[in-house]
Amino acid sequence: MQKFKINVLFVILFSFFVNAQISKPNQTIIVDYDIVLNDTTDIESSQYAFRYQLNSNGIQSFQNLQSYIDTTLYDKDGFPHEFDSAPINKLNYFKDLSENKVIYGSAYNFRKSGKITDSLQFNFINGKATKTILGYECKQLIVSFRGRDYEVFYSTALSEYQDGPWKFANAPGLILAVKSFDNSVTMVANCIQYSQDIDIKSCPKSWDKRLALSYREFVEKRSSWRDNVKAKIRAEDPMSDISIPYRNFEIYHPYYIDNHR
Repeated sequence: MQKFKINVLFVILFSFFVNAQISKPNQTIIVDYDIVLNDTTDIESSQYAFRYQLNSNGIQSFQNLQSYIDTTLYDKDGFPHEFDSAPINKLNYFKDLSENKVIYGSAYNFRKSGKITDSLQFNFINGKATKTILGYECKQLIVSFRGRDYEVFYSTALSEYQDGPWKFANAPGLILAVKSFDNSVTMVANCIQYSQDIDIKSCPKSWDKRLALSYREFVEKRSSWRDNVKAKIRAEDPMSDISIPYRNFEIYHPYYIDNHR
């Protein structure tokens, strides 16, 4: 009987130890990405050049918009959009990979920003290409997402971090590069570090005062506002117009909300 009790106690303690090991978060990986959007489709396309930093423990993550990138991008008409490397330091894109969602802030009109919740759903297809990024052998995936077709490169050696830049996630490893086939979007990692001392931040409490929206509600609200503003300006002066870009990383149009081929 005594031996049976000892064996039962050993099994309980061993199970507790294993469960503790499984539930223990990874150390935080810190990845710096250069993220550029240079859409030249029409005059209502966007140009951005940012440096983002991903902080992820493989379960949750946040991103810090650190600064602009010192560069010049040109729109459809050849007009230059100049960026310097001035710091920004703005937290955004708070992911919960266990719940397959991201919370972020974005403006739905000229004055107001919403607290947007989106799902992390990507219909990845395995590609054939490989490349080495920062010393990591990476495999190719192909995906369509919100109006753009992309190739994605992820590292199988970093499979415990199924995360990536911006909204990208849920590849079989850490995503180190993203490029749209129309060359409008590039996202490339340029530095990887690790830390045991970084707490994964949640979205700010001040965001609770913002209007909470799903991604669909955000696009519909922004599109309606954009259409109303443009219609009002045309009614006042048929010869005038205003440019309100709708071609961002995502194309803000209801048609593309679920258009993931």
